[in-house]
Amino acid sequence: MFYEIVELEPFSGSMAKIYSIIPKGAEYSLFDEFVMENEIGHKMEIKDILKRLMQIGWETGARESFFKHHEGKHGDMVCALYDMPGKNLRLYCIRFGKVAVILGGGGMKSKVIRAWQEDDKLSNAANLIIKYAQDIYTRMEDGEIYWSEDRSELLGNLNNMNDE
Repeated sequence: MFYEIVELEPFSGSMAKIYSIIPKGAEYSLFDEFVMENEIGHKMEIKDILKRLMQIGWETGARESFFKHHEGKHGDMVCALYDMPGKNLRLYCIRFGKVAVILGGGGMKSKVIRAWQEDDKLSNAANLIIKYAQDIYTRMEDGEIYWSEDRSELLGNLNNMNDE
């Protein structure tokens, strides 16, 4: 997999770092695409997610209560960020405790379905972030990506765009 992990400066703060992924050949990050796809039809939900990301980065860190856990495979830390309780816009991400989140994509989860696997759009977004999580963890195990000394931010080769 070829991609770059980028820090989303406006959201990253003293409590947590917020990142997203730019796939090779893409102009925008997965998170930017998510916002562009949903900002017209789900304007209030997007506003809520943006506020929540600011809160995570600058005030509270990535609290467990902000996420629906176990959205991916066991142990991969893939979860879904809720826009607000009772709403249905889902943003799939990789959560590293309270200190960092890597945002992927997502979409609206209809009330008529029980799980993301039942919706093609959600299934594609969730499966993609699961694949990125697997690759990121492999690269962490290999020492290619690592935590800063204070364990507050990702360092190393965050730009994995080369075919080498």
